[in-house]
Amino acid sequence: MKTKNLFGILMLFLFTFAFISCDKEDEEGRKITDYKEYVLTVASEMKPGVMSSDGYNYLNDVYPVKKENTEDWEAMGYIDGFEFEKGYEYKIKISETSYLDYSMGQPAWTEHELLDVLSKEKKDSEGLPLHFIPEWFYEEHVLPKYQYAVEADNKEVIEEDLRTNSILPLDYHYMLYRGEDSSLRWIAIKDDSNTLGPCIIKSENKDPEKMPESYKLLPWEGNVYGFMGWQFLDEEGNETNYPSFDVFASRSTKSRTFNPAPNTVCLYKDLTEYYKNKYPQAAIKAVVVSYAIEIN
Repeated sequence: MKTKNLFGILMLFLFTFAFISCDKEDEEGRKITDYKEYVLTVASEMKPGVMSSDGYNYLNDVYPVKKENTEDWEAMGYIDGFEFEKGYEYKIKISETSYLDYSMGQPAWTEHELLDVLSKEKKDSEGLPLHFIPEWFYEEHVLPKYQYAVEADNKEVIEEDLRTNSILPLDYHYMLYRGEDSSLRWIAIKDDSNTLGPCIIKSENKDPEKMPESYKLLPWEGNVYGFMGWQFLDEEGNETNYPSFDVFASRSTKSRTFNPAPNTVCLYKDLTEYYKNKYPQAAIKAVVVSYAIEIN
C-alpha cells in the first residue's frame, strides 16, 4: 500500500513539474537567439536557388551576395525592405536576427532586414554561378519520360531518327518555378556545368478540341486539368531557339499513398511536316513526340 502511495505521489510530482515547465515555455514565447549587422554586396541579377519554409524546400529566385571580406557568391532569400532593380550592383547594410519559438511549425528561423543602401552602381556583376541549386535537389526531379509515335510505310528509319535526335535532352532534370516577379520559369540541369535556361515560360490557354489529331497516338495519363501552349523566352522576354510545345497538365491517379502523386506536365510536339520534308519517300502520315515532366 505504501508503495502505491509513493508511486502516486511521484507521478503527481512529475506531472506538476512537466505542466509548470510547459507553462513557463509558453510564457516565454518567441525569443531572439542572435543578432548581427553587416555589409553585403548584392549582384546585379537574381539566380534560381533553393529556399526552405516549414520544412519544405522549393525553387525561387534568390539574391547572389558577398559578405564583407569574402570572394565567393552565396545565396540569400528575402531581405525585408530591399527594393532590387536588375542591372545594378548594390552595397547594403542589413541586420540578421535569429528567432526561436517552439509554438511555431519551424521553431528556429532567421530574418534579414535592410538598414541602409550604401551604394547602387549600374554594372554586370562578375563571376556569378549559373544557379544556386544543389545536386541533391535537382536529382530529386526524375528525368523526362520520352515517347514517340509514327504512322508511315517506312517507320524504322524515322523511329531511329527519333531515338537518336530527341529535341529535348533526356539526361537533364527539368524544373518549373515562380520567379521573383511571379512569372512561370523553367530550368534544366544535367550537372553544375551544364544548364539550359533559366527561361520565362509564355503560356496561353488552348482549346483541347483544336489540338492536333496526332496527339491521340500518345494518350496522356491521369486527370488532365489544363491545356496550354508554351513558348520559352530569355530573361529579357525575347524569343529563344527552344522549340514551343503544346502542354497537357495532369495529376496522376496511380498513387496508393495518402499524399497525391506529383503533378505532371506533358509536352507534345507534332513533327509530321518536319519528317515529311526530311524523309519524302517514307510515306509519312503522322509523327508525334511527348515529354512527361513531374513537378515535385
